[in-house]
Amino acid sequence: MSRYTLRTTETRDGKLAQWRLVDRNVRVVRLRIATDSSQAYQYPGRPLPTAQPGSVFFDDERLPDLAQVREWFPKHETLWNAVREEYWAALLNMADLPADAER
Repeated sequence: MSRYTLRTTETRDGKLAQWRLVDRNVRVVRLRIATDSSQAYQYPGRPLPTAQPGSVFFDDERLPDLAQVREWFPKHETLWNAVREEYWAALLNMADLPADAER
C-alpha cells in the first residue's frame, strides 16, 4: 500500500471525507454530506453539475490540510475528528510503508 493512497473516512451521520497522507500531513481531496442535496462544487465555488450532490472537491494542486478544512467547514466536527483518528493510526503505521518514488 502506498502512503499516498486515497483514504476514505465516513461517520454514522452521513459525512464522508476522502484524503491522502502526504509528507505526514492529511490532505483532503473531497468532502461529501449525504443529507445535502445542493449542487457539487470545487471549493471555493466552481459548480460541478455532473458530480454527486452534497460534494465539495478541492484543487489537486493545493489540497487543504485538516486544520484548514476544519476552519472552512466547522459544522462537520464529527467528520474531522474521525479523520484525525484515522490519520494517527496511519501515521503510526508509516514505518511499514515503502517510500514512494513519485506521488
